[in-house]
Formats: sequence, structure tokens, C-alpha cells
Amino acid sequence: MLAEYASSLYALNEDGRLRGLKQHAGIDFVSNDYLALANAPRMRKAVSAALEAGTTIGAGGSRLLRGNCAEHETLEAEAAQFFRAETALFFGGGYMANFSVLTTLPQRGDLLVLDSLVHASIHEGARAGRADFRISNHNDPESVVDTIRDWRSKGGTGRIWIVAESLYSMDGDFAPLDDLVAIADRHDAFLMVDEAHATGVYGEQGRGLTAAYEGRENLLTVHTCGKALGAAGALVTASVVLRDFMINRCRPFIFATAHHP
Repeated sequence: MLAEYASSLYALNEDGRLRGLKQHAGIDFVSNDYLALANAPRMRKAVSAALEAGTTIGAGGSRLLRGNCAEHETLEAEAAQFFRAETALFFGGGYMANFSVLTTLPQRGDLLVLDSLVHASIHEGARAGRADFRISNHNDPESVVDTIRDWRSKGGTGRIWIVAESLYSMDGDFAPLDDLVAIADRHDAFLMVDEAHATGVYGEQGRGLTAAYEGRENLLTVHTCGKALGAAGALVTASVVLRDFMINRCRPFIFATAHHP
């Protein structure tokens, strides 16, 4: 029964590609802990203080059931103020945040235009969602426009959602945000930007590369708490209307089921 799996592992080993889990050691040049906050004394003290104050360790359920806590709402209020957004919504991780947005907000008859190099969570969300989706050439605004025009010419009448990352981790290049914002405005579209690799590192005080555009009703931004911020989870900044729509339409089991002191 296991022979096929064992054979595949043997082939990987012969090819020098067999992987295993190891304890980390030495100087960190490979993780996403960009600001070395994950083990910072200040973070340890904050976690300890939260536990001493009575913060629960486990959520006990999704936020739509019994998992919503004062700490979640305080974090969201402070995050919205920091990122200068109308509101923020916390999720258990960046993957779930992207997946939740794309399976909740774009509706049947809408079009998602994804940059070809966006994260797997965005592709998964697009495939699982109600809207149609197309792939545009990487960091090519003209390809985005051509994709929209082609879809319209074939009878597409719904809302357009343009999806990009502000900083792409694999190549280290930046999205042409000025162009994408202009295209979104011109085509009455929403722009969703994943700031996972820019939050805490780029923008004024680490607000990310979308900081200059925050507050626009057609902009939705995903900030991970797990990379530069040294913790876990993710924050979606958006308008109150979009936040409330997500709360009411999001599948309960993926809505911020994580809880961290």
C-alpha cells in the first residue's frame, strides 16, 4: 500500500531533492522575520503581560460563533488607525485572509484580474470563488487593461477586481501601483493589494507601499502579522461596508479562528 510513496521518496533522495525538517541554527538569512521581532524581548514581555491580564490562549471557535474577543477588536482599531484605513479585520493568517476576501467579495458575474506571480493563496481563492478570473502578465499594466477590454468585448458586465502584490518575494520587484490605481479608477474597479512582504519594511513607519492610497473606497489591502511584525495572523484594511459584507458572508470556519495573546 505504501510502496508507491516509498518509491517516490527514494527517487527524490537519489536526485538529491529529499527534504526533511531541521532545527534552525546560525545567522538568519532565509526567514521572513525581517525585523527580528519574533524573538525580541519586547514581544516576549507583551505576550507575558497579555497572559497575566487574562487573555485566553485559545479562541474556542470562530469569531462568528464564540471566538470574538476584545483583543481582536482592539487590534483592529489600532491597526486601522496605524494604516490610516477606515477599518481593519483580523484573520488567522495571510492565506486565509486572501482566500476569504476572494471567495466573499467578488460576486458571480464579476472578473478577477490576477498578476501572474501573485501568491498561491490568491489563486486558490480565485478558483474557489464565484467570479470569473483571468491572468495578466507580471507587472504589466497594459496587460491588465487588455484583459479587461477583452472580457468586456465578450459580454462581461460585472465588477472588475484587480489583484496584485505590492512587493513580490520571488523576484523582489514592486508592483506599478500608480498605474494600477489609475486603471482601477478608470474602469470603476476594485484594487486588492497583498502587502505581505512590504508591511513593516516599506512605506512611512512601515505602513506598506499602499500607504499613499489608503482611505480609497476601491482599495483593499492585506497586511500579514507574521513576517516583519513578528507575530501571526493577517489584517485586511478596507471600507466599513466591505468589512461588514465579509463578516456576514465569510465562511465561519475560516474567519479568524486563531487567537494569540
